[in-house]
Amino acid sequence: MKKVKSVMWVILCIVLFLAVFAGSVISKAKNIFGGELFTAFALQGEAASDKLSDGDLTKKLVDINYIREDGTIDDSRQIIVYRPTDRTGDLPLVYIPHYAADETTADFVSYIRHGWAVAAPYDFKTEYNGILETDDLVFNNAALYELRHMDGIDKQRIAIVGGSAGGYMCMMLNGLQMGTTAAIANSPIVNAYFNFHEYFPACDEVNRESGMFDFRMPIQGMVSKYFQPVNDLIPADDVDRWEAVSAISMAKAYSNPVVITHNTSDILVPKDQLTHQYTYDDNDGTLPDGFNAKLPSDYPGILSSTFEELADPDELTVNHIDISKDYTLAGDLPYADTLLTLDIIDDGPTTAKGSHNNPKQTGSLDNFPYLEEQMDRTLAGTEKAVPQKLLLLLERYAGKSLALPAHTGVDDSVYGSLAVYQQEIVDELSVWAGNHSAEELSRAMEEAIDSAGDEADREAWKEIQKKL
Repeated sequence: MKKVKSVMWVILCIVLFLAVFAGSVISKAKNIFGGELFTAFALQGEAASDKLSDGDLTKKLVDINYIREDGTIDDSRQIIVYRPTDRTGDLPLVYIPHYAADETTADFVSYIRHGWAVAAPYDFKTEYNGILETDDLVFNNAALYELRHMDGIDKQRIAIVGGSAGGYMCMMLNGLQMGTTAAIANSPIVNAYFNFHEYFPACDEVNRESGMFDFRMPIQGMVSKYFQPVNDLIPADDVDRWEAVSAISMAKAYSNPVVITHNTSDILVPKDQLTHQYTYDDNDGTLPDGFNAKLPSDYPGILSSTFEELADPDELTVNHIDISKDYTLAGDLPYADTLLTLDIIDDGPTTAKGSHNNPKQTGSLDNFPYLEEQMDRTLAGTEKAVPQKLLLLLERYAGKSLALPAHTGVDDSVYGSLAVYQQEIVDELSVWAGNHSAEELSRAMEEAIDSAGDEADREAWKEIQKKL
């Protein structure tokens, strides 16, 4: 009987501890996110004062089949496509990757009100965070491929807008593909090795060393577990794979305008992986001394390099938006004529009290003027034949991509197969040639191969030319 009572007492203590911890985390999460945890992570903008009614838009579910990393076919996932009911014909499209779309945000409402279509994954599950760089990456590429071949979508006006893990997906989609008119990536993870394999475990260690009822980083602690499977899927010493699934490896390959926004206080996705500029030396005192979320300089390969260091300096503009005095963010999204614009929002040092931004921050930037201008320019006016992108496409055509492994002998009609990848690349290059000329494409491709390619690239290009 005494043993039973002892066991029951231990169980009761554990239950009480978990209840108190959960209550603390949820309470702090609500203070930061207003109760919408993963909606806030998606960074899709503030709530709209203008509400959409059921009659303002139509919704269509589309099945997306793709080949998983293990060679099996996943036919369980869908995307949802929204269209304003008062518009017909081919519409501009905004694709929101990884997360489900929040239909109540001002950005979403603005897209629909202006006659654009919106698409996003349907029925988001937290388990998808754990396959972010593997199967979820393939799924989102497959979704974009489907959208580009869908009736009712203007193929010359497709934008991608994502935040946090969705920002990661935005950067990867734009790095791996051609055919996007413009993009916005908010707080994107551009160095997966740093963010998931090193930084998240370091944050978990801070929590383990905290007091029983005073977890220093409760929000980060709750988030990190969902991404932990990433570390189990990619070995720590597989440097080539970590580089391939990180946007830093494609910093010179972006061929369309991309605006990246990032707050200096971000505790979930440290800004320092983008640029060392405007990074604070220490935190705001809410974390252990020296915890500054800086990118270490001793990682292998390019994993210790920032995105800025690896990008083409002639195609990168860095803007500093200082709101550290009143924490009020307002105005239009700043952007430059370069392919890449990095908007650093200075809201103070890293803080355990925040998430992607300081909790004192109010307001947001209006991204519509930027997207509207790029949509007006269309793909013909925004996309360049960047040498590194062309070489990346040739690598994918040959089935050598580590980010998007090509499958043979499974089903050549399903996305993820080498056959579909090759058709996708032929389609993308055909569109570029149609917007410019076959002669310009041939000249750009030959120059890229001569400068950094090899004979395998040249053979792939010869094969592609026969299909164009």
